[in-house]
Amino acid sequence: MKIDFNRQINRKNTDCSKWDGQGGDYIPLWVADMDFPVAEPVLEALKKRLEHPFFGYTFPGESVYQAVISYYKRRYDIQVMRMVRELDSSLSAAMDEISANDLDDDKTLGDAMKYLLQNNMLPFATEEVNNMNITIANRNGLVMWKKIVEDENEDYRNKKVYVDVDALVENSYDDCSTEYSFVYTKSIKKTLYYIIFETKVTPEYLYADMKLKGVCICLGTIIFVMCTLIMTKKRIDYIRYLSDVVNRISNGNLNTTIEKKGHDEITNIAYSIDNMQHNIDRMMKEERENDRKNMELITNLSHDIKTPMTIITGYLDVIISHKYESEEERDTYTKKAFQQVEKINGMIHKIFVLARNEKPQVSMNNKTRCNISLMLKQDVSEFEGVALKQERNFIADITERPVYADVDVEHMREVFDNILMNAIKYSKKNTDIIVALLEDNDSIVINVSNMTDCIKKSDCERIFDKFYRADHARNSSIAGNGLGLSIVKETVEGLGGSVKADYEKGLFTICIKIKKCSD
Repeated sequence: MKIDFNRQINRKNTDCSKWDGQGGDYIPLWVADMDFPVAEPVLEALKKRLEHPFFGYTFPGESVYQAVISYYKRRYDIQVMRMVRELDSSLSAAMDEISANDLDDDKTLGDAMKYLLQNNMLPFATEEVNNMNITIANRNGLVMWKKIVEDENEDYRNKKVYVDVDALVENSYDDCSTEYSFVYTKSIKKTLYYIIFETKVTPEYLYADMKLKGVCICLGTIIFVMCTLIMTKKRIDYIRYLSDVVNRISNGNLNTTIEKKGHDEITNIAYSIDNMQHNIDRMMKEERENDRKNMELITNLSHDIKTPMTIITGYLDVIISHKYESEEERDTYTKKAFQQVEKINGMIHKIFVLARNEKPQVSMNNKTRCNISLMLKQDVSEFEGVALKQERNFIADITERPVYADVDVEHMREVFDNILMNAIKYSKKNTDIIVALLEDNDSIVINVSNMTDCIKKSDCERIFDKFYRADHARNSSIAGNGLGLSIVKETVEGLGGSVKADYEKGLFTICIKIKKCSD
């Protein structure tokens, strides 16, 4: 019969000592037999018994004895005999046979015992009976008959020999004693007699289980010790393995795979080492990435500062060499050189701000309700002259209807300036720059699109990173530091909006989405 130990049965609110007897919200963490269902044969037997309307005054039936006998035979290969009931039956049969039911004589019981002994009819093995002292006494302890191992069976009635039956009963089944006694009572004609079995040799039918238990305990102890040694060795080997892993990590080998075994504290250490390895690897990658960005920043700065520095050098050379024709021309050269210095100064300021991971300070207190459509139209109008000079053309698709949003006006204009200037700088000559403003439910969507060959599709994922410039843009003659779109992203996000870039078939688009105010 198989029992599904994975089946869960709710024992709460059934007056279970484990689940209801603790009180409160405690969760018992021990496993007991009360957590598993009773075997089906037991349930069937109980159901069958409950179908009868009367209870009580029962005794162990034949099925109980047979169940015990079958268990010991099946489990331990021990043939257990029903000594008491079989002895009673044997004695009654013997007395019937030798005395024709004449039970007046006290010797009849002793004669019956003699008869059983002589014919090997006692419910014990012959060897065990031969090693037993057998005594028959009345309720007062007077010995009626006795068999001693060394002597023949003898009638003790006239010798007035007594035995302490109570002491024998108390010492019965004393597993710690070398002697063993069993007292059996039998009533004849309303007279109680004691049949006492004594031996210094432990009867096999009574102590075989104890012997088996002793063997099992010894084997269990040996197995436990061996398992403990094996498990200890495995844990020690695992600790040595972890120590070797730590040494490899300390030597810079961060590609080591850590094997996790078990669910104990040592395995937790393995997980911690693994996490440490990944953290070290991540920090080293971040450090390498920062080094790369720093080198990229230096390269970009060198490229971006080179042009204004060349211009400044040229103007200063003209001024120092007095190659100007008038004081007005000198002042013009000086002013232009100063403008280039201001340009470099502004560039360096932005670099320092972003290098410190400072986001644009977009204060909620500075936000005002602003007509975004009107603001965008004004900015496009201001940049039209620059676009025409660069041989570009603006096409504005902006609704005439006022569209409002809560924004920081100064920062919002900086966003528009950056994306419009970016479109002018990197678009192809004689192409259109399309500026569109749309309404999408509760959002305002602003798209700025231009044709360009300075970027690729893969650049869109990094176009908003600080100091990032696409390879084509970096190799071109167009000045830039990779900060404009980074400022756009951080400013828009500071306003609670979002921004993304897309490139498809030569058309580059920046999409800005901000929350719209209700009309």
